[in-house]
Amino acid sequence: MNKKFKISIFGVFLLTMMLFLMACDTKTQTDDHIEIPLSYTLMFDTDGGSNIDTATFKVGDKIELELTPPTKDGYIFIGWEPSVPTIMPAHHVTLKATWEPNNYKITFDTDGGSNIDALTLPYLEVIPEIDAPTKEGYIFSGWDTTLPDTMPLNGLTVKAIWTKASYTITFDTDGGSEIDPIVLSYEENIYAPLDPTKPGYIFIGWDNQLPDTMPAHDINFKAVWGKIIVESNETLRENFESLQAIKDSGQNSSEYMDYDYIGETYVLWELVNARIDLGMKKGGNAITIGGFGNIYTDAGMGRIYAAEIHDGLQSISFDARLPFSPKSTYPQVNGKDKAINVVIKVFINGELIESFKFKDDDEANKGKTFSIDNLNITGTYSLSIEVSSGHRLTLDNILWVTNKSGDTPESEPVVIDFETASNDFDYVEQVRTIGNIDFMMKEVHTLNMHGEKELAYMDSEVHGNVVARFRGLSTHYMSTESAYMYNVDAFDHVDTLSFDARLFGSNGYFTFESVINIYYMNDETSTFELLDTISDLTEDFVYYKTTINKSNVQIKIEVLYGTVNIDNIKFN
Repeated sequence: MNKKFKISIFGVFLLTMMLFLMACDTKTQTDDHIEIPLSYTLMFDTDGGSNIDTATFKVGDKIELELTPPTKDGYIFIGWEPSVPTIMPAHHVTLKATWEPNNYKITFDTDGGSNIDALTLPYLEVIPEIDAPTKEGYIFSGWDTTLPDTMPLNGLTVKAIWTKASYTITFDTDGGSEIDPIVLSYEENIYAPLDPTKPGYIFIGWDNQLPDTMPAHDINFKAVWGKIIVESNETLRENFESLQAIKDSGQNSSEYMDYDYIGETYVLWELVNARIDLGMKKGGNAITIGGFGNIYTDAGMGRIYAAEIHDGLQSISFDARLPFSPKSTYPQVNGKDKAINVVIKVFINGELIESFKFKDDDEANKGKTFSIDNLNITGTYSLSIEVSSGHRLTLDNILWVTNKSGDTPESEPVVIDFETASNDFDYVEQVRTIGNIDFMMKEVHTLNMHGEKELAYMDSEVHGNVVARFRGLSTHYMSTESAYMYNVDAFDHVDTLSFDARLFGSNGYFTFESVINIYYMNDETSTFELLDTISDLTEDFVYYKTTINKSNVQIKIEVLYGTVNIDNIKFN
């Protein structure tokens, strides 16, 4: 063989072996012969975020990935740690996501309370203690959603829950009758309590105005009193209407009890064996006393008693009836208190002044006004009205006239009973003489008494055979604007005016809107000025009394809105 050819073949063989050895160097380790993989993985640890698939690259490959950033509730993706390599190394690579928490907001809706700024914190950051809001008149009861310990995902809005606070109104009556405190919720309506009473004083009011609704704080009121100082004689009246407060308070008003009572005047009444009753007629209030025995009076004697009444006494009257007479029609069925057996006694300063009895059982049921005139009691005195043992007596409308000067000269009252009057309705003013006194009269009738509408309601011993019929602005087609009478010549002095009056009619034919107005002539203006209005007229005759206390005076009695019977007009 050619030598050169042999050398060429050897060279090719040698070159081939070198190339083989070089290739083997990339797959095996010379020392330990461990295989090295040709590819490695790129792994992504998202630390709780959304998953990213693992990628595989060969050693030395250029890494080109369009990675979608992972997401994680409450966080913002910042990047990878370490950063993504650009060339795949000869080993596996794990990349870990780095995150930054989002900021969220807690908003506080205080619903009209004090402001609380919104709280902004990173997600899951510990929430600090929040001061409670305040709101006038309310107590903070918490939030409608419980605040978490750490900032929640997407934040939170909470709203305050409020409860109305309660406050107290106290009344300092300055020695007067006690008034219990009132506890009310904020903005609750306030209703004024009954006025307190204090012997010898008139309640003027409270030192501050009572608000309509409860304010957001406790309040205290103090009573303001005016001492009763009367320069001239006056008529005082106790009608027991203030007893309604006892009934409204829920106290048992039907039992006979002993208790003290101050009503329409300053007088402190001691009620012995007394209960609240319905009054002389249905409606209103009165006192019924029972003769059941007590430690103050004779055995079996019930009474109403006042230890101190000031300013003397000229006259006194009161309405009375037997609620348990055989003819009683209300409030219970008839009873056994026969008029002939019942005695009413009036004591002044412990001395018996007068004893009264009803004429018969009819009068006892209907009721009667008892009067004592021409008294000359001066200074302070005691008064007791008592009913005899075993019987019950309803009392109402105690009226008395003071006697400040003492030794008041007695004068005969002028009494107009219409017995001698024979007047038809006059539609214009006419002077009529009754009892030797001239009166200007209009629409006052005394000619004929209507059997059903008048005579049936008249007591011959009290009203005789004639009463006056005043027809003022009635439904009668001939009726004029008002009916009235007044004395033409002035009286020297009139202390009080009294009369009996009732609504004219029978059965269902009554005009309950009728009123009686009492006027006096004002010499300075030459006009009649209103003194009193009586609007509680009933179907039966009732005794009415008005204080005049004027000298050189003309007195006008007027009827409006219907027809009214009037009798026994007395100018004292």
